[in-house]
Amino acid sequence: MATTIDGALLGLGFSEVEARVYTYLLAHEPTTGYRISREIDKPTANTYKAIASLEAKGAVWVEEGENRICRAVAPDELLARISRNFEETKARAVAALAEIHQPDGDDRIYQIRSLEAVLERARTMLAGAERIVLADVFPGLAEVLRDDLVGAAERGVEVAVKLYRPEELPGVRVVLEPGGNTPAKWPGVQLSLVADAKEHLLALVDHDLGSVRQAVWSESPFLSCMHHNHVASEILFTLYEGVGPLPFPSQEIVEDAMGITLLRSGPPGLDLLRNGVRGDQGGR
Repeated sequence: MATTIDGALLGLGFSEVEARVYTYLLAHEPTTGYRISREIDKPTANTYKAIASLEAKGAVWVEEGENRICRAVAPDELLARISRNFEETKARAVAALAEIHQPDGDDRIYQIRSLEAVLERARTMLAGAERIVLADVFPGLAEVLRDDLVGAAERGVEVAVKLYRPEELPGVRVVLEPGGNTPAKWPGVQLSLVADAKEHLLALVDHDLGSVRQAVWSESPFLSCMHHNHVASEILFTLYEGVGPLPFPSQEIVEDAMGITLLRSGPPGLDLLRNGVRGDQGGR
């Protein structure tokens, strides 16, 4: 347990000795730096240096008396301060980076190596979508991205998703694969996502969501438009499959769903493709 806690503190910017000092003080009565150094088996000089650093971080209080008794600040108070400091630092970084010129997009295809990066890219795409999002999402990733899909729909974006087991997605057009058997036959957890036909993301993740087998992202208008058509066709085929023989009332359902196709939805990426934006950058 101590190792786990120390590791969590290292992730918050604590040194190893700082983590050991803080966790020791949490579990014991206030005491001197000398006593702490003996109990955690660290040199006295290193321990006193860690205490000074922890005091500066607001993680410990030090008595202003001769013995300089040390006491740990409560975890809730400490974490609240760390969170507030992080948000302030983040705001300054956002303002500074916003002043840097952002390069135009390109037609290249980029590999994404980590699951965290895949999910962050998906969330950024959903947050930035203006008109229409199409997705084909396997169980596991569907739950992780649920709030982001719903959030896009709440902003008025048309969101159509193919799922493989029921999931509550208010405001999202959901098409459920009959039987939901495909994920069990596929060599991983798949995500196909296209936003405004301007950018698309394809990812195949291990079944335990531990690592990425392969993931690519591109903002090529041509490739994104083609991928929009692909996901739209997958959604519509699944809808046809679920509806079965089409009596007249069901035809209205299908006609309404046809609005997600590339030419009918007219997403921004199609305008980029028609106008030749970035089309001369693919070979660079």
